[in-house]
Amino acid sequence: MKSMRLEEAPTLQPIKGFEMFIIGNGKTMTLIKIIAQPGAKMPEHKHNSEQIGTCLEGEGELTSGGETQVKPGISWVIPSNEPHSFIALGDKPVVLTEAWSPPREDYLEMAKRRKVV
Repeated sequence: MKSMRLEEAPTLQPIKGFEMFIIGNGKTMTLIKIIAQPGAKMPEHKHNSEQIGTCLEGEGELTSGGETQVKPGISWVIPSNEPHSFIALGDKPVVLTEAWSPPREDYLEMAKRRKVV
């Protein structure tokens, strides 16, 4: 078993307003905690990884497959290569956890370049 403390997790900021903590990474998936600042926008994009997530705090708009919604307690599954976007709403950060399979190699590489060991 691999374990880690959140404060020791590799971090990355792929876009302004989004801080990501890689809290788990295995052979077939990556688990990340995301904190999105109010007004932060992740433009429409797609990737070959299936994406599963849940909102822990705050509210936002996750648009994917013709649906738009994010608030605490809501979970989602985004199939691989489905276009999707996100915007953090309100005046408080949005806290999410998301998993990708296969792992997001681009996020892992960004975290490696940023991590001080």
